[in-house]
Amino acid sequence: MKGFILVAHGSRRATANEEIAGFAQRMTAAMKGGFDLTGYGFWELAEPSLGQVIDAQVAAGARDITLFPYFLAEGKHVVKDLPSVLAEKKTQYPGVKLTQLPHLGAIPGFDQWLAAQLQEDDEANS
Repeated sequence: MKGFILVAHGSRRATANEEIAGFAQRMTAAMKGGFDLTGYGFWELAEPSLGQVIDAQVAAGARDITLFPYFLAEGKHVVKDLPSVLAEKKTQYPGVKLTQLPHLGAIPGFDQWLAAQLQEDDEANS
């Protein structure tokens, strides 16, 4: 069983966390069943935490979990913190494959896509 987890920073503002939850739900719909389980977790300041979501997906039967860091830059959370949680969970669940995808800002073509979106918006508002 395959799982997918979008992980974001988390916020003290509930509306910001709700925005992430909504985005994760829209992504799930757009992936059209590419994963058996999907979810989202927060690094800090909100729940569910990444560890909680991994635990829940493993308990539900996931044996291959893909993590997408919803971070624009390669900061400490992307480079150090998230890999440390994955290493801990790999030890806890040796039969489960855990994979961290590149963070949002590292996705090939993201910069070009964003530039095109901003240009379209600028032209529409002119």
